[in-house]
Amino acid sequence: MSVIILSYLPKYKIALDVVGPNEILSRLQEVEIMFAAQWKGEIQSDTAAMKLLATHSLEEIQATDILIVPGATVSFLEILQNKKVLSWIKGLYPNAKYICSVSSGSIILAAAGLLEGKKATSHWYSLRFLADYGVKIVRERYVQDGNFITASGSTSGLDMALYLASLISSEDTAKAIQLMLEYEAEPPFESGNLAKASKETMVAAKKKLKEDALRSGILTLI
Repeated sequence: MSVIILSYLPKYKIALDVVGPNEILSRLQEVEIMFAAQWKGEIQSDTAAMKLLATHSLEEIQATDILIVPGATVSFLEILQNKKVLSWIKGLYPNAKYICSVSSGSIILAAAGLLEGKKATSHWYSLRFLADYGVKIVRERYVQDGNFITASGSTSGLDMALYLASLISSEDTAKAIQLMLEYEAEPPFESGNLAKASKETMVAAKKKLKEDALRSGILTLI
């Protein structure tokens, strides 16, 4: 079963959106994972400290069983205007078993015309973009609507990938992978979502998002 993880730009990709699902799904024997982008080569993460490698260009892939569209802090906004990438995503949909996203990747799916009238989620700071595409916004770690599975923030991609693993293989296999990775999140702080975070924490998080936007040179997120 082929799984394509889309690394659509040569820079400003959130590494965890890619690495998390890859770490889980690569444990499945029936899965072959490929990384695709507009051009083959190096993909720089948002932090610039980690670099990924796109092994395939979009032209080389005309079909896949599963597509995962990761998010980015701000560079996803460039893709919303990129007809080539959006058309490629839409072209994969008819024959794909599952179309998935992490974080702001769901907005790219919506821009491709795939989520209108469907339930979906995204990162809390980019949820507002989904409403522009007629999406039924759900505030959950991940949500499935038909063959679409969307996850909220970057860490939610781990949860989504475990659920996807249970669909591809079995629940027992997904549980075994979870134990192999000893994935039992116990963060030191209760600030992982808006319902739990203080106003001060939210302000600080928005400030950091703005700083990331300034670093990228794309200011329209603010």
